[in-house]
Amino acid sequence: MGLVASLGFGMSAVASAGGNPPLGGLTTTTGAVTSTLKTYQKQLTAYRATRSAIEATFRASVQTARSNYQKALLTATTAAQRSAAEQSKMTAIINAASARSSALVALGSAPAPPDN
Repeated sequence: MGLVASLGFGMSAVASAGGNPPLGGLTTTTGAVTSTLKTYQKQLTAYRATRSAIEATFRASVQTARSNYQKALLTATTAAQRSAAEQSKMTAIINAASARSSALVALGSAPAPPDN
């Protein structure tokens, strides 16, 4: 028992004698990792917000096209007018899809997570 107690006291004296330099180095590394992770999270949040805005704009454009189509049908009296309203709706949806595609290409892929 005396040997165990003396080893325990000796180890605590050795552990406290250094002033914790390994922990100080670890804090610096952890700080850099934390900073990198925070930067990544901000980039990912911005990416997701932009992507959501692109999708919301697309959905709103499609909804507007459908609404305009329904309004046009209320006043259309001939097959040609109904066909023109349908073509107008489809053109608007195709243009919205094209704009969404271009915006997504310009946005690029999501930011890559940091290496640990």
